Amino acid sequence: MKTWIRGCVRAVVCATGLAVLPLAPGAFGLDGARAAAPWQDEWLARFNWERARGGVRPLLPSPVLNQVAQQEAEEMARDGRIRSCAAAAVPERLRRVGYSAHDWREGCISAQAPPDSVLFTRGASPEAALDGHFRDLGVGVAVAGGVTHYVFLFGWHQGDYFAAATARLADRAKVEAEMLARVNAVRRNAGLPPFAPNPLLDRISQEHAEDMLTRSYSGHRTPEGLGPSDRARADGYKVGIGENIVEQRFSAEEALEAWLGSPGHRRNILDPDCREMGLGLAVGGGYDAAPGGYRVVWVQSVGRGE
Repeated sequence: MKTWIRGCVRAVVCATGLAVLPLAPGAFGLDGARAAAPWQDEWLARFNWERARGGVRPLLPSPVLNQVAQQEAEEMARDGRIRSCAAAAVPERLRRVGYSAHDWREGCISAQAPPDSVLFTRGASPEAALDGHFRDLGVGVAVAGGVTHYVFLFGWHQGDYFAAATARLADRAKVEAEMLARVNAVRRNAGLPPFAPNPLLDRISQEHAEDMLTRSYSGHRTPEGLGPSDRARADGYKVGIGENIVEQRFSAEEALEAWLGSPGHRRNILDPDCREMGLGLAVGGGYDAAPGGYRVVWVQSVGRGE
């Protein structure tokens, strides 16, 4: 029996000399003979049994990953051997079936042993089977010349990654308070007075963040050509504002670090004439939602006050 593991890191590992697991077939919910369910369900049961033992949340079956894994298995059967990792093939196939992968891994087994014995073989499970980042599983099975080729495709959907990465942004009041505290610490270190929070500047900032997310643009000017001070005056903030924008930062610390690394943005934060600040934050819906499914848009407005 031969196994290969491969993934989007392009790593390939080969292992041989696998030993039989000392388990009864019923440990995976099977009846000992091949169950009526397809082999996809049986491998899913095996992997989830192992994940449960390790305290890892279960894998979920993915019909689209099954499609890709089956393509891979049929190609291996046609070639008569396990192929080395084809860097572009799997990502392109994932794209075609509409699976937005943040990460993926592929494990392969070719064996002349009966399917039941392969299923209950120690070491047959790829490392990714126990990796909690991966939630989705696709299985492909193809037979040629007395050899059965199994392909296991583990997916970490971009939606799952995005949901985890943005979870701490759900408490907007806490995010706003943290950003104000961090900005004021920078100002104090520069010998400047702290900003006061301003609800109107919060609203101006939030409106622009949501508008960029909803209408799929990025910049200080709207598609109609309105700049920061134009928008601020239209909302009742008469003296005009300075504005900072950054995207794809998943914490107040990361957003502020990006602004401080840019001379123009840093100048707004350390403007000695500005006395107050507002913050806007718009987060996409994830899971391929449109528009702006995976965008995180931060807008900071600073002003001199009335």
